[in-house]
Amino acid sequence: MSLLFYNLLGMKPKGFGLEIEDSSLKAIALKKGRRCKEVVSCGIRPLKKGIVTEGQIVDQQAMANEIKILLASTKPKPIQSEFVVFSVPESKSFIRTIQIPKMSRGEAEEAVKWETEANIPVSADKVYLDWQIIDSQEKKDEILVVAVPKEIIDSYCESIKLAKLSPLAAEVDIIATIRSLTSAQEEKTVLIVDIGADITSLAICKNQVPYFTSSLPISGKTFTDVLQKGLGVSREKAEDLKEKYGLGEMQKDDMLYNIYSPLIENLAQEIEKSLVFYTESINAKNEVSEIILSGGGSLLRQMVDYLATRIGKNVVLGNPAMGLGNFKDLPADVIRNICPFASAVGLAIKAYNYEN
Repeated sequence: MSLLFYNLLGMKPKGFGLEIEDSSLKAIALKKGRRCKEVVSCGIRPLKKGIVTEGQIVDQQAMANEIKILLASTKPKPIQSEFVVFSVPESKSFIRTIQIPKMSRGEAEEAVKWETEANIPVSADKVYLDWQIIDSQEKKDEILVVAVPKEIIDSYCESIKLAKLSPLAAEVDIIATIRSLTSAQEEKTVLIVDIGADITSLAICKNQVPYFTSSLPISGKTFTDVLQKGLGVSREKAEDLKEKYGLGEMQKDDMLYNIYSPLIENLAQEIEKSLVFYTESINAKNEVSEIILSGGGSLLRQMVDYLATRIGKNVVLGNPAMGLGNFKDLPADVIRNICPFASAVGLAIKAYNYEN
């Protein structure tokens, strides 16, 4: 049934969130609970190599098949909704904040298009462009602009339609992560470091608005690769050791410290560069007060403590379940297991808002 049919009847679709990465799919559906949003069902499915490469879907039919299998296997019951909010990668997107003089909506459309084309390496006719006013003053408006190449969006939409689903919206994954880990009413400026399986995404945000984003070629897989090479063991053994021991004791006489030290130092330096760039080039008044870690890589033992000590800022593990009622009373180790679902939760919240 088409979305148009629902709208003509004055009804709203019950959608779900679908996070698409190079190596996995994650899906979450929410419902309206007695006091807050509750999880209906969720699931994760690893993807075979070659279906998605560096954020681009290579085999759309294979992706459609994987989506179908995932939705049929979500727990505690299959997700049956056909309406989906899906993610596109930050590494393939352009997110900017710009300022324009007060003008009519039509004039603003042209101004945003011109400003965007001047600041991205792709012509405006080759991207899908969306924008919203995030701060309106007497003589000027501050605008959040998001642009994604049409070939990326089109390939994702085609896969979703092949899976017999109807797209409600596409959203950049880091924006969905921001939604699940922060509050729109939160006044402090925070840096989110999402250490995923394939890439690390950074976002400096306030009131859920991203003022700076970037991607790093450091990921959970990178830590596994470094450990496998350093110990000379199989990938499966390296993955097991990483999960069990994390970063080790992070002391100079510790074997794991010597293996991980260059990689974790590189991550810390990139975080510091982002903080300096934000302060010097974007906003010198609002200093980043906290770093929030998310993604599977953030669960490595000692990761939070090491970065807090190394960077000299408060570092916490993000909790994407903080606004979901049936997770609030769960033990800490269970909350940790939903940490890698931050983007998927943010997408599900957006889908939930369509209904509510």
